[in-house]
Amino acid sequence: MIIAITDRSISFRPDFLEQIKAVADSSPDMIILREKDLSEAQYNRLAIECMRICNRCNVKFCVNSFVKTAMTIGSERIQLSFGSFVGDLERLAVFEEVWVSVHSADDAAEAERLGATHLIYGNVCETACKPGVKGKGIKQLRTVCEAAGIPVFAIGGIDEDNARLAMDAGCKGVCVRSLLMSAEDPSEIMKNMRLTESFER
Repeated sequence: MIIAITDRSISFRPDFLEQIKAVADSSPDMIILREKDLSEAQYNRLAIECMRICNRCNVKFCVNSFVKTAMTIGSERIQLSFGSFVGDLERLAVFEEVWVSVHSADDAAEAERLGATHLIYGNVCETACKPGVKGKGIKQLRTVCEAAGIPVFAIGGIDEDNARLAMDAGCKGVCVRSLLMSAEDPSEIMKNMRLTESFER
């Protein structure tokens, strides 16, 4: 599976929704709307439009961080940091999928115990999203994958070259941000990443 993570600050197209449409047209398995700097009202409006685009393109949509918005717009999925997840367990039972970002095998085990359905582990490689932060590496990724009983997705500096290594470490899929958000033609990148059988839809 290939998960697209949004970031309007690096959108190739000035109109962010046009970039979302271009990414959705490339057929990722899911788009996570990750725009944490917005107010809840701003995010809510953007999420409604993005969800419409995803539905038209038959792409799964996931809300990041804003639990109230996810509930209001009827999203089946929510993605949270480990800390936010642990602090908001009571409201999460309404979601079919609860994606939790983790940074260690211990976090992964605790998130699974508390009811997470999917884990996002990173940052695996160095990434412009976290300048100066060294990647945790494929070895640690493998440790998390082996310890977890639920699907693990790699994030952080994932590209066409290292995605294969992440999958070989036991991931269910990868999360891609800058490659798709900054691309004039996301479909070409998606085509290249799906050349291997593990990334077929």
